[in-house]
Formats: sequence, C-alpha cells, structure tokens
Amino acid sequence: MINAASSIYQVAIYLPGGYSWYAIGSLEAPFRVANEILGEEKFRCVYVIPDDCSESARLPHSILWSDAVVCDLLAVVCESVPSETISPLEKKKLQHFYQQGTTILASYAGVFWLADSGLLNHQRAAVHWSLMDTFSERYESVELSDHLYERHNRLITTAGFAATLDCLVDFLEETEGKELAYAVSDQLCMDRIRPAQERQRLPFKQFGGDIQPRLTMAVELMENNLEEPLSTDEIAEFVHISRRQLERLFKRYLDTMPARYYLQLRLKRARQLLLTTHTSIVQIGLLCGFSSGPHFSSAYKAYYHITPRDERSKMLQTK
Repeated sequence: MINAASSIYQVAIYLPGGYSWYAIGSLEAPFRVANEILGEEKFRCVYVIPDDCSESARLPHSILWSDAVVCDLLAVVCESVPSETISPLEKKKLQHFYQQGTTILASYAGVFWLADSGLLNHQRAAVHWSLMDTFSERYESVELSDHLYERHNRLITTAGFAATLDCLVDFLEETEGKELAYAVSDQLCMDRIRPAQERQRLPFKQFGGDIQPRLTMAVELMENNLEEPLSTDEIAEFVHISRRQLERLFKRYLDTMPARYYLQLRLKRARQLLLTTHTSIVQIGLLCGFSSGPHFSSAYKAYYHITPRDERSKMLQTK
C-alpha cells in the first residue's frame, strides 16, 4: 500500500464543496492518532481544494486540484450534493488517479463525484440514507447499499462520517495490524469497530405515506423482542396489516425481507454482547433468540464469516 518511492503513506483530502471540521476530522483523525501512537510520521495528510476556491476559504498548507497531487489514498469529502455534474477536468483527474493505482474513498456526498466520474458504474456504493433518493434518481447504473461502507477494487464509499472512522480503523488493522487499530479506536473513544456489512441505523420517520408508521412499529417490535423473536405473521398482525403488505414495506424501504432484517438485528446485538461483556457464548445466543449454541454459531458465521468463539478470541488477543 505504501508508495515505493516513500515510506510515508500519502493521503490527499479533496474538498470540492461544503465541508465541516467534523467531516475533515473523520478522515484525518485516525491517521494523526496512528502517527502519535507509532511515534513517527507514517501517514501524511494534505488538503486539496478546487482551483476557484477563494483565498479566504483556503485551508492552511492546502494545494490546488490542478497541482501535481501525488498520493496513495485520495479522499473526496463533501457535505452538500452537487447541483450539476462535475467538470470534465474533475472527471478526467479522478479517472487518472484510479488508473494510476490510487485508492479513492468517497465520504458522504463525495460519492456523487465518484458516480459522476463513471468509476462506480455497475458497482455497489454505500450512500447515506438522506441522499439515497437523490442518488438513485441520478445514477441508475450504481447499486445502492445501506451498509456502513463498501470496498471494491480500490474504490471505497462510506455512508457518513462516523462510518468513515470505522472504515479507516479497519484499514489500519488490515495494513498495520490489530494492535495499532485497537489503540487508535481506544484513543478516539470508539466503543467498537463496526464491520462494513453492518447496516445503517435508519430513522424510519423519514419515510412518508399513510402506511409508513406500520414499518416503524414493526421494527420497534423486533428491537423489543430479540430474546423471544416473533414470527412475521405475528408482527403483521400486531401492526394491523397483512404479511404480504409488511414484506412489501420492508422490500421497498429496507431492500430486505422482515425475517432477514430481524435476524440481522439479533446478530448485531449478539456481536455487541460478545465484544463488550463476559457473558457466555451460549447465554448470548439465548439472549438473542437462538434456540441452541450450534444454531447461534451457524447463523453468526454465515453473516460475519467468523464463529462467535473465534470472534471473542480475536478480541481478547488484542487486549
């Protein structure tokens, strides 16, 4: 991952539109903290700004987009959706970065820049829930994902700034080892490192329509009944709609079926208990609605690609 010409991993943070220090911090903080822990400058971040950026809006030590930017990771971050397609220069330069072997990460509205460049065609992209409708209208060739982040062939999309933190700490674990990754997450007061495939926590009240409250009620029933799961028919009966109507709601708004969503809720709760408590694995399985240890282990491995026992052992080894 490190450039052959340099032992320093170069990170360029491109800011093509509106941004906040929180947005920048989600990208820069993991690398800054890693440097502090390592006691050396292993990672170097630089800000890249559009050529037409006013002098008063320029950040200290920033460089222009038209300058010769050399980096291992290019992060495109923006808090506002572009009103029109990106310029031919931006499109050409993004494509050039990727063709030269650079990893490109798009955070929040930055995903619109990647999609406009054509790099995301026929791929899955993690998109923040508030941007999904606008994004899907513009880019029919890109498959929407409600996961925290997606990584495909040096292209990374994150659903938001907190998800960017998870993604970069995972990146540090992959490239520098578990010890550094966990030390960084502890320093940043992260209660856990969320995996890429974890779903965004959607605010269901965003969805309009007379029948929308039924979806909210169904999800709340699931969240409140993890230990003794309800059947799909029971949930439909409690919210006063047919099973078929309930399945349509989940498919339309959450792109999954009720039983699958319910299972994921229970597995996420199980993983949280595995990593944050000393409760036995069998007891955790029972608390999350699994009838036996083997049933819990099988479902957990199918979703997280690791057994509960190995998950806990991995966590203990890093302590």
